[in-house]
Amino acid sequence: MTTADFDITSVLQNVLSLPRPERSYLAERLLVSLENDDEMPPQWREEMDARVQRRERGETRAYSHEEVMAELDAVIA
Repeated sequence: MTTADFDITSVLQNVLSLPRPERSYLAERLLVSLENDDEMPPQWREEMDARVQRRERGETRAYSHEEVMAELDAVIA
């Protein structure tokens, strides 16, 4: 099936009308399908996996949007 075979807007509207558990399931399946996509070079996949592992081990920390924006504002000012 190609995108010409259906109207993506109609599909989206139908999916958004589903109950939350079904939307969540579909979202997860879509994300998994993207993870298995061969478009990402293997080096990028390895780097992404390594970053996730470092984060899970507590070797790096996450920054909130507010922290990042404050840092950018400080650099620009």
